[in-house]
Amino acid sequence: MADRARSFRAVARNDLFEEAATGKLYRVVDTGGGEVDTVLCDVRSSRTETICLLTWELCRRAAPDYAGEDRFIEVERKRDPYDAFRKIQCDTDGHVWQSDENWRHIASLVGDPEFRNTLFYGPQRKAILERHAAEANISLTTMRRLHRWYLQRGMSPAAVSSTLFRCGRKVQLASFRGENVPECRERTYAKRPGRKPFHPDQDACPSALLRCLFEQYIDLYLTCREGPWQVDIPPELMEEIQRSKPGVKLYGARKRSRKAGGRAMPADARRKRSRSVGRVGNRKRITMEMCVDHLNYVCRCTRQVQDATGQIVDLELAPFGEVTVRQFQHHYLTNVPLPVRIRRRVGERQYALSYRPKRGHALQHSMGPGTQYLIDATTADVYVVSRLKRTVVVGRPTIYLCMDLFSRLIVGLHVTLEPPSFEGVALVLESIVTPKVELCARYGITITRDQWSCEGLPGNGFLADHGSDYMKAAAWGAVNRHLGVPISNARARDPTMRGLSERRFGSVPSQFQRAAFGVVEKDVATRCAPRYAWDAVHTATEITKKMIRAILRHNDTPITHGGAIPDSVFDGDADTPVNRWNWGIANLGGSLVSRSVDEVRLATWPQGLARPTDKGLLWNGAYYTSPYIQSTLIHVWHKHGKDEVPIQYHPDSMSTLLLKGDDYLEYAVQYGTNAVSPGDASLKEWNQYRWRARRNNAEKRRATQPQRIMDQLNNAEEGRKAWRERQKALGEAGRRHPKTTDMRDARAAEVALERESRGIGVFVAKSGAARPQEHHQDLPNFKPRKPVAKPDDARALMRRRTFEKL
Repeated sequence: MADRARSFRAVARNDLFEEAATGKLYRVVDTGGGEVDTVLCDVRSSRTETICLLTWELCRRAAPDYAGEDRFIEVERKRDPYDAFRKIQCDTDGHVWQSDENWRHIASLVGDPEFRNTLFYGPQRKAILERHAAEANISLTTMRRLHRWYLQRGMSPAAVSSTLFRCGRKVQLASFRGENVPECRERTYAKRPGRKPFHPDQDACPSALLRCLFEQYIDLYLTCREGPWQVDIPPELMEEIQRSKPGVKLYGARKRSRKAGGRAMPADARRKRSRSVGRVGNRKRITMEMCVDHLNYVCRCTRQVQDATGQIVDLELAPFGEVTVRQFQHHYLTNVPLPVRIRRRVGERQYALSYRPKRGHALQHSMGPGTQYLIDATTADVYVVSRLKRTVVVGRPTIYLCMDLFSRLIVGLHVTLEPPSFEGVALVLESIVTPKVELCARYGITITRDQWSCEGLPGNGFLADHGSDYMKAAAWGAVNRHLGVPISNARARDPTMRGLSERRFGSVPSQFQRAAFGVVEKDVATRCAPRYAWDAVHTATEITKKMIRAILRHNDTPITHGGAIPDSVFDGDADTPVNRWNWGIANLGGSLVSRSVDEVRLATWPQGLARPTDKGLLWNGAYYTSPYIQSTLIHVWHKHGKDEVPIQYHPDSMSTLLLKGDDYLEYAVQYGTNAVSPGDASLKEWNQYRWRARRNNAEKRRATQPQRIMDQLNNAEEGRKAWRERQKALGEAGRRHPKTTDMRDARAAEVALERESRGIGVFVAKSGAARPQEHHQDLPNFKPRKPVAKPDDARALMRRRTFEKL
């Protein structure tokens, strides 16, 4: 008695035990309730086989230390062959209705006080089952099957569920996983299943041959004829068609070569593949109706008439084996997986963006603030004007944003007129390490450090897309070498950036676009759309100022998509990017890399060459000065002016250069020798100013080209005319060339004639020659003065003789 008490264990209904000697699996169907015995039912038997053991005997034989041949092995519940997780789930209306009907038939038997008597074989079990079968209006065989299912499968309403889930399946599955069900043979159809067709004698019945044809056409339907697909009639189907209609000729079937081994076609003669389905629009994709029509043409075309031009004017299809679109659609929906159908409908790119299953979240690998930054660029939806002249529209700027992955805090920005390039990325990196109080002060915005307190580069680098500005291997190699910050590029067509950084390009600018001018709408490329460029009033600097205000507002706006940090929530903090950043720095420590602005500039600013001149260092049409330039370079412009100096320039401003001085790097600023100082103009605006100046001058030279040509022709003609007159005069004077002596006297005579023609008077030489009396002779005390002659003055004599000749 003491041994029985020590070996006793609590046995519960639905426990499973396996008999070691026979391998049979038993389920406890009745125990306790004032009874000393326990009833077990064979789970795998096709009949209701039960055994009855004393409860203490069952516990003794099922004890772990029992080694007898008649021992039982306890089986875990997860190994139950009829467990709910092993059961085939099907929610069709017929299955649910039949399952409910089965339970109604057996519910009265299960609630019968004499139900225990049905657990033992004998006439009493039969009588009870017959009585309940008559009450439920079912046969005794059905009641026996439901009674056996109830005992073997867990004694619950789910144990007697129906098997109608097999209806319509090509492969008949077992009710529960793990059952050894014999292989089901394929059904042979004498007529098409389903509702009665309109033409029962013409419709094709389901068969293995028809499925082969459907698989070929599904390949064509999914790939839009990509690949070497050739639809052909299987030999078995051809034999079946010949039996139905002997001697039939199918015009749509592919002609087979009579030669046993045909030679291979040359590569240039093979049929070219069509474009991929991912690049084919909906208008170029084939439809199910087109596939079915071609299938019927291949398998049923028995008469085909062509005219003299080769056009088919008559076609006849055999009145048998007709395949409908609904048959093809049913095969497509039941055999092609849903992801494949979605890819075919929306394309690979849209599937990756919107329809692919999500297998993680953005923060599952983020260890805290500064672990990784997302960087991206886009063209702003606003037109801007030039800072040099507001009447000139310079286009739509490019906006760069950099966001922390952990906190969604925007840590850097840059607005430039240049297209996306690494030069713009360089200025974003500079804005990241710049103290935000100083950055905002440049644009007249006053903030505190707590409002935007992110400074430093990410520890694990940047994550970007496949843009050209993020694929510069040499430039990013320099960044990694000098700053120790790598970059990772997302896969092509990967929507990783879409929900994180790219969405900020819509949500952040929208906070100021409602009150801005020149904002571009979606219809910008449509016909008759408004000219949004005419509304532009803001400069790139003003747009940057508006972006900073919008970023400050974004960083202090709660994130509405969940995922708030529990500790921060119970501390009473809203789930804003700033609070996430501050909490992560305080509790996780962050993963930032501290770098100065000068280090970032040295690693990212593009390189160029400048030429020393006496006005300063000349680069891009502007002069710059620095202590090294004033002390050294400004004095070598003449002899060594061609020796250009390597520099680094600001990617988006003409204000500053970076060059190597006396053993140290130094900045060069604009010099006062500039006729027109660029000031804070961007590189694009300055280049546009110089280009427009050159273009205006070129246009002026082009406009005055006819006048220049006329002047040259007239000057040439006048020269030739003067030459002819001079030659005539020389011939009359009998001279070979003009006289070149007494040029001064001749010039004085010319001047005198010129003055006389203008009414000034006749030129009188210094030699004392007679001057014209003019109006002084009319005065009462006028006394004419006699000229004084000097015979020894040869020059005076020559002048006198010249005047006499004239």
